[in-house]
Amino acid sequence: MAMKYAPRRDVWLSAVIWSCVLLLVLAGLSPLAVEGAGLIGGTLICLFCLACAGFIAWLWIGIGYVLRQSELIVRTGPFAKTISLDGITKVRRIRSWMSSAATSSRRLELTYGRYDFIHLSPLQEEKFLAELKSRCPQARFE
Repeated sequence: MAMKYAPRRDVWLSAVIWSCVLLLVLAGLSPLAVEGAGLIGGTLICLFCLACAGFIAWLWIGIGYVLRQSELIVRTGPFAKTISLDGITKVRRIRSWMSSAATSSRRLELTYGRYDFIHLSPLQEEKFLAELKSRCPQARFE
């Protein structure tokens, strides 16, 4: 049975992301409102800025974690990473500002494979950890 987990989101980070999206939308619309901006150039700038704003919003809104019987799927907008639960060797709580699929500074670091790791920030952290412990008996939990 697949279990879906929403991400925990820091308020300040949400404010930064949505401010960037708003700024890109305004920057994209400004050439259309300013006299002297060429129609083609203004339209291209508008489309580019709106596409960037949409992509950033998609990355932010599209974050989620799906725990399946034998794998963890980490989705970030259009991207998805599948991690075999058998390959997870260590799980620990950390605080980090590193860019990742975690939208909070309170994170879980999952080590898998030889040297790979990923940061997650599930909203229901305790429930996520309990489920992960039951499915990953080989992993070390710190």
